[in-house]
Amino acid sequence: MARPLIERALEVVEEESKKGGIPRVVLGAPTGYGKSIAAPLFASTLVKQGLAYSFIHSLPLRTIVRDIYLCLLVNSLRYDTKLREICQKSEEVLKEVSEALRSAGIDSSQIAYQMGEEIEGERKEPLFGARYVVTTLDSLAYNAFRIPLTEIFNPRKHYAIPRLRIFLSALYLDEAHAVYEEEDDLERVVTVFSELLKTSAVGKIPTVIASATLSKDVENHIRSELGHEVKLLKLWKRDTRKGNVVYVRDADFEDFAKSITWKTGFISEKDLVSRVKELVETGLRVFVARDTICSAIDTYKSLKDSLNVADDEIALLHSLMSRQDKEKAFEKLEGGRLKVLVATSIIEAGVDISFDALVTDGGRPASIVQRTGRVCRTPSTCRTSEVSVYLIRNKYLVAEVEEFVKSTEGSGRQICWRLPYNTQNRVSYVKLINSVRKHINVDNELARKLRALTNPLYVSSTTINKILDKMKYALLRTHLTEVLVGENELLRQDRDRLRAGNMVISFSKLPLLVERGCIEGLYVALDSGIKMIDQLNAFKLEKAEVMKYELLKRYLSALRELARDNEIRHRVLKIFYLLKESCYVKGEGVDYGVLCLQRRGN
Repeated sequence: MARPLIERALEVVEEESKKGGIPRVVLGAPTGYGKSIAAPLFASTLVKQGLAYSFIHSLPLRTIVRDIYLCLLVNSLRYDTKLREICQKSEEVLKEVSEALRSAGIDSSQIAYQMGEEIEGERKEPLFGARYVVTTLDSLAYNAFRIPLTEIFNPRKHYAIPRLRIFLSALYLDEAHAVYEEEDDLERVVTVFSELLKTSAVGKIPTVIASATLSKDVENHIRSELGHEVKLLKLWKRDTRKGNVVYVRDADFEDFAKSITWKTGFISEKDLVSRVKELVETGLRVFVARDTICSAIDTYKSLKDSLNVADDEIALLHSLMSRQDKEKAFEKLEGGRLKVLVATSIIEAGVDISFDALVTDGGRPASIVQRTGRVCRTPSTCRTSEVSVYLIRNKYLVAEVEEFVKSTEGSGRQICWRLPYNTQNRVSYVKLINSVRKHINVDNELARKLRALTNPLYVSSTTINKILDKMKYALLRTHLTEVLVGENELLRQDRDRLRAGNMVISFSKLPLLVERGCIEGLYVALDSGIKMIDQLNAFKLEKAEVMKYELLKRYLSALRELARDNEIRHRVLKIFYLLKESCYVKGEGVDYGVLCLQRRGN
């Protein structure tokens, strides 16, 4: 059932509708509160109020898109025994979601997803042609700014259809905090997100932003972009209202949060394995969250060697694993036998899993809060009243995190990782979030380019291509590309490998793989077979940054050539770099020696 804060937010949406306004809501709720599960309830309310024809649920990571689409939407609208078993969602939740969507005229034939990966057998909608679309923020942003992903390299761009569908929809921007936590090129991603919010406001698109980790600075920035009439809803000690800020008391959630004794402390890198072993031997399930892929692989290897556990009781998850290996890891995760998960931020906000203890890097405060949300998540999944959170002392630990933990625990109080306000001797995690002050600046030149794409009634494909070229075809993040694990001849004989062996990586990681001799070349898969389109022979550049842009230039050039070839472009199934099997370890991803050993010359 919907919690009090969500029920009040739905009431605010209805109140705005009855007054003739366009609902703009910022929903600040703790991890484990059910923000992602609540999205279909907002969809139902907004559609039935006549405020939107369709609904777009945007998420920061492809992993979460997969989880929400399959485990929440498909699972609630179709009875699938396998999904019921794998996803372990409450029947009460599934029933509520199903009833909400069906009451708005949305059934299983009208849901879809959109992201850079595929979910086998499910409906993908690059043009947002379904009544309910779960998508990554990247896909939403490209189409909102008249850059249709299906035609990004085509000479002509038919942008009107997906953009019109966005304007006829309501937006649910889930875990918006992720945009403001980007480490690389923060100004760029904040600028794109800011312009997206302005587009939403000008286009009078009903918009809900939901997150557990919005700082005061970020809240104020979002409210300024959406307009000061935006309503901010938060959990608090009592029901009250101050202007456009609505505070709601949830006694049951508070009682649950206070029933947990949080023990937060530090652990050295060298003691990590022994501490995890102790926890596992006492019957606890442990989530080990690392900030880098190399740390995650190294930790997984060490734990696998030290722990007396079966293969299905320990799993590794990071972005440089093939789709097949990631799916196997998720099967372990959802199978109920898993004792230890080692993962990067690929498994963070919005994923409905629960462990008994957490060991984590302390480099990103918002990530720490999200990771604690995967521990003792609900009363039914909380197997112990005392929960340990260990922060690893290493070069990633930031001063704000160290000071927050020391000052709180040293004063005899404990950190409450679940409540957004202080109670008795518990100090809220919000203090940590607000301690990290961010200067939220925008890139004015990029903002002008984005407005040139969105403000005129008509924009030519030539203008779009020129602006894309200046942005190096990357909008929110560094440009991504597909890499497939396998050998050339095997791929020719076994088309299933085109799906099972692929991973999506950024061009910032590609130069290292090329330098180490792991990439055979750039290939295109056609309906008649595969062929090489860039051999990358004699490709040697000293600086990784120069190499990245040279690779990207050649990649984009090859894609443009394919787009111009009328005989081939409609037969393209996939474009990918081929990674040698010798550079990949099954179940672990790109080989640790290839990925993590120091670059030559350093």
